[in-house]
Amino acid sequence: MSDFLEEIEHIVDVTIPDKDELIHEEHPKLDYAMLIARNCLVGVAAVLFILSLFFDDIYHILKGVAYFCGTGAYVFECLLLTDCFKTKVPHKEMFMIYCLGPLYLIMGLGYILK
Repeated sequence: MSDFLEEIEHIVDVTIPDKDELIHEEHPKLDYAMLIARNCLVGVAAVLFILSLFFDDIYHILKGVAYFCGTGAYVFECLLLTDCFKTKVPHKEMFMIYCLGPLYLIMGLGYILK
């Protein structure tokens, strides 16, 4: 069992970004907090999607909330890439964020309103 816990600890350590790897030096604490929030939202979304496979009666609510978490993760990703909208990033690099962020929001609403 301790090997399993060590593996989980290793996965968490890899997921949490190092403060030395932050791109923007102007506000490193905010960048670090946004990275942690983005990674947590992605983790919660993954867990909720997996749980939705096992609960037939509430799967649409779990998926809806998971899609909202995904939307939040894309918002944080957009803020991180654009340095809180201070830096212009080419559209070809932002294409996935521009398309999937709103799509996740629409899909989340679709599952919640079912």
